[in-house]
Amino acid sequence: MLVHGMRGLGDAIFGRAFIKQLPGEIYYDTPWPELVKDLPNVHCVKPSTVLRTQAKNIARYAQWEVAPRGLPQRFPRYGAEGIIPGLTQTFAVRPGEFDLPPLPESPEQGKYVVVRPVTVRSEWRADTRNPDPNYIAIAAAFAKQRGYRIISIADLQEGQEWIVGNLPYADVRYHKGELQVEQLLALVANAAAVIGGIGWIVPACLAAKVPAWIVCGGQGGYNAPELICPSDSTITFAVPDNFCRCRLKQHDCDKGISNYGPKLAEWAAGHLPVVKP
Repeated sequence: MLVHGMRGLGDAIFGRAFIKQLPGEIYYDTPWPELVKDLPNVHCVKPSTVLRTQAKNIARYAQWEVAPRGLPQRFPRYGAEGIIPGLTQTFAVRPGEFDLPPLPESPEQGKYVVVRPVTVRSEWRADTRNPDPNYIAIAAAFAKQRGYRIISIADLQEGQEWIVGNLPYADVRYHKGELQVEQLLALVANAAAVIGGIGWIVPACLAAKVPAWIVCGGQGGYNAPELICPSDSTITFAVPDNFCRCRLKQHDCDKGISNYGPKLAEWAAGHLPVVKP
């Protein structure tokens, strides 16, 4: 079977749970072959993409295979019905456990929190989905006050991807895409917690079973918590009071969250204990 994987890193993390369930020899068209390297029946086929981050990862990999002609094909997708239901339908199997492949040692040690600052990419804009960046900055500063080192991750490039608002506090910034995907996932898997908006960090924390404080913005018709994550996960969502359920790429969604500080403190009390000097 030839499976044409979705291109996003988060999509591929979700997809791993389904790929594991497919019988026989699987040829997998994906920019993220590292995510299935431990599955002996999965053969990765070099994909075509113009997306910057995905193209960089494709260029790093050299063990591509060629799919035989005439294989049955599947095109995993999801929409407004939710990620897991959509993938279940289009993969035609139920997912296995959400997990990650074996990973190298994390590039950071000790007690740290990973922060994903709010960014915009010219090739795939997420202005509507993004949260108010001030909420991420508040959460990063709060985690620092509780004794954690703050590690900020992004893949910035002038004219291609840039920060929205002011940069949150960080002790270390990996903002030039320095980390390869396995290092990036190892960083998340060994973190005390992860803070950011909706994106690939949601399935990464789900798979790594790491606590996450995810701040929602708008575009809830696609990105409401119940559409992107099982309820019994390590993810906690901070949802705007008037959560906009639009499905628009450009929309003036109301992203305000009342009593944000107390809600953050309540989450931290359960998931981010104070680090003693």
